[in-house]
Amino acid sequence: MKIGVYSPYLDSFGGGERYILTIAEVLSKDHTVDLFYESHQQSLGIAGLKNTLEKRLNLDLSSVMLVKAPLGPDGNFSQRLLFFKKYDVLFYLTDGSVFYSTARASIIHFQVPFPNKSARSLWGKFKLSSWKEAVFNSYFTGDYVKKQWGVKGRVIYPPVDIGEIKPGPKHKYILSVGRFVSFTKAKKHEEMIKAFVQLYDLGKIPGWSLHLAGSVEGEENYLEELKKIAGSTPVYFYPDLSFEKLMELYGKAAIYWHAAGLGENDPVKMEHFGITTVEAMAAGCVPVVINKGGQKEIVENKVSGLLWDDLEQLKNLTIEMVTKPDLRAKLAEAATLRSKQFSKERFAENIRELVKKYG
Repeated sequence: MKIGVYSPYLDSFGGGERYILTIAEVLSKDHTVDLFYESHQQSLGIAGLKNTLEKRLNLDLSSVMLVKAPLGPDGNFSQRLLFFKKYDVLFYLTDGSVFYSTARASIIHFQVPFPNKSARSLWGKFKLSSWKEAVFNSYFTGDYVKKQWGVKGRVIYPPVDIGEIKPGPKHKYILSVGRFVSFTKAKKHEEMIKAFVQLYDLGKIPGWSLHLAGSVEGEENYLEELKKIAGSTPVYFYPDLSFEKLMELYGKAAIYWHAAGLGENDPVKMEHFGITTVEAMAAGCVPVVINKGGQKEIVENKVSGLLWDDLEQLKNLTIEMVTKPDLRAKLAEAATLRSKQFSKERFAENIRELVKKYG
């Protein structure tokens, strides 16, 4: 089959890009797969873009063709009608918008629980009617989108390269992985640093250190602000860490923190799944993560990790993990086993099954 894959965010390297481009990688083994780019994205250096995506996301896109598509501000309706008609299946990572597709089977992927601002009008409903079904990265995302958009769909959990991650000799490391973004401060770095400083200064976690890794993407000033908050406390930062170095860090860490969604009521501002949590679990880290969003679908509370509702709980549960190494080891073993439910192999099986439906 001839399959098209479209993400408006090719210049980013987040979970959505990993999800949609892994679809391209998986399907390119048995089908012709075109990855679309818009005319304004040519400034990214299309020739080297595929190599960059492969390295940053640890993917093999050698059989995927980059194709310019009439999308974005330079495309028009009639051009798109003719263009998409060539494709048997189209996958689209939505940014909250929708367009009319003439592909034989069009599948829209929701990585984020977007409110419906695009398909409430008659024209919007007409465009949405051209999509066969939706795919969601979690039940958290899916339940919200179904109510808002009135679409049918299925959950296919994101692909996690757990085969690339191995537990190593554990250090007294607490790890958190997430983008450093000053505009949204979505990963709650400040709150985690302050919680760690309080624990450390009170002597509750002697010898332990906090390690924060993530892409910076022009946020150097924000990173400096976070360093000031940490002060002389053992908090270490790893901006734009390579995949290999990040895997090493996962292997060393004993506890994993995740706080996205803290103090938030808007579903968009919560963690919609939590790939980094699964990666940490695969490395034998005990997840001590917020009881919101997709985290609840990943971590079985008190079985394969611990869930918390506020910072006091986070601190108390962390003290428990630090002072009870036997319990920590038991949870770490269960976390590693649980992570296999979210493997890249399982994702590939689900995607192939989905496409086979339209073959």
